Amino acid sequence: MENKEFDAVAVDDLSRLSRNNHQMLTLVNKFNFHQIKIISVSDGIISDDENSKLGIHIRGLINELYLDDLRKKTMRGLEGQKLRGFNTGESVYGYKSHPVGDLKLNKKGQPKYEGMIHKINEEEALIIKRIYKEFIEGKSIHGIVKRLNEDKMPTKKNHVGGWATSTVTRILKNEKYTGRWVWRKWKNVRDPITGKTKKFARPKKEQMDLFKEELIIIDQNTWDEAKKRWKSLDGAWPMHKKTQKTSKQSISYIHSNPTHLLAGLLKCKSCGGAIVQICGKSGGYYGCYNAKRKTCTNKLTIQRKRLEAILIESLKEKFLTAENIKYIFDNVEKAIAKTMNEVPAEVKQKKAQMETIQTELQNLLGFIKAGNFSKLVSEAIVDAESRQENLKGEIQALDFQRTNAFKAPPKEWIDHRLEKFQETLNKNTKASALALKELLGTIELEPVQSSPVVENGCVIESKPYYLAHSNIETLALLDEKHKGTNWYLLRKRRDSNPRYPCRYFCFQVRFNT
Repeated sequence: MENKEFDAVAVDDLSRLSRNNHQMLTLVNKFNFHQIKIISVSDGIISDDENSKLGIHIRGLINELYLDDLRKKTMRGLEGQKLRGFNTGESVYGYKSHPVGDLKLNKKGQPKYEGMIHKINEEEALIIKRIYKEFIEGKSIHGIVKRLNEDKMPTKKNHVGGWATSTVTRILKNEKYTGRWVWRKWKNVRDPITGKTKKFARPKKEQMDLFKEELIIIDQNTWDEAKKRWKSLDGAWPMHKKTQKTSKQSISYIHSNPTHLLAGLLKCKSCGGAIVQICGKSGGYYGCYNAKRKTCTNKLTIQRKRLEAILIESLKEKFLTAENIKYIFDNVEKAIAKTMNEVPAEVKQKKAQMETIQTELQNLLGFIKAGNFSKLVSEAIVDAESRQENLKGEIQALDFQRTNAFKAPPKEWIDHRLEKFQETLNKNTKASALALKELLGTIELEPVQSSPVVENGCVIESKPYYLAHSNIETLALLDEKHKGTNWYLLRKRRDSNPRYPCRYFCFQVRFNT
């Protein structure tokens, strides 16, 4: 157009340019600027005619009103289908469309069913449950995507290896899997300047909130656990520059993806900053990050492995004792046994229902033998057989629960597990760290300086240690057996240039187990 490769544009009517009046007038002005005329054949309008301006504005207004009216009629028709229980073209992973109603010819002479409804696609539903299970267990979205592609799980379009992080994220945030289908939740609005469309939420009164129990794939507890995990991940990714000034605060990646058992849990009592691993010697040492930046006076460090060992050992001594765990197991066994008392009556009731369905099937077969067969009879037989199969499965499940009821393990088994407790935690560091975070909350380390000790007439400076404050209790990280915090900083100096005890000063963390 800028190179003047044509002199005119012929259209059937102005609505072929755009039904949006603002956009159509913008195009007309742009063509006029480049001295290219528009010829609207049906409207009898030529843009370079000095009398065409009024006609262009009127036709543009009429076309836009027609578009608004068409939108209202379309939405009214779709709303009617929704109220009748039919879907309106939604394509959701985990569901398939199934035709229902009578097959009739439409206005164009094409065969068409009365409507379409959603049904659960069992193969896709298993993949959805797997995604939610792995996400709740603490696995990353990138890891879930990688495993789905490695296992060659098909996508909605049956593309093997076509899974992406955006796809899994949408599945994990889709409330339809809990049976809640909100229709007309969003609307697309076009920017009059750039022409780009943007999605906005509709007011609550315009939305249609439907609950479909037959379409539940994810139960409410699983959905709540997934929301809880999303909340813990909120702010864990770097934010765009445009959103940095909002109230949303970015958090460390370690907060949701800990690399060690206590990563992301430790805070400095002195300044409120994070206690992080500041060096990697002997498995790593924890220290105040602000002290490393010269903004905190707490320069005390503590060996990572030793801190983990003392806290885990304290949990075992105070809470995870064999007696406490045995008590919990015994009470769980009693509670399950109490619920199992109701199973025989429930099995008896379901067997009575199966006998009723069997009688119903025999009556339907007798009706067919008498020569009375119809589509309704066929559908009734299919429905009865489906209910019969469901009852069989429920009876088998109840029998399995009764014969395989939970039994409390012996005390020897509990003792063996507690001995391997630290080893068990280290097998899945990420999941264990998240569990400890939920149990202990934020652990604040407070540096404490003891009073000097007098030995043989010499004043020996005492060595500082940490007090660990958690949701459970305050724990003194002090023990005569071990030397730890900051000891490695001064050991070389002592070895090469030993001094008398009264003149020697060093830091040492000791643990009270």
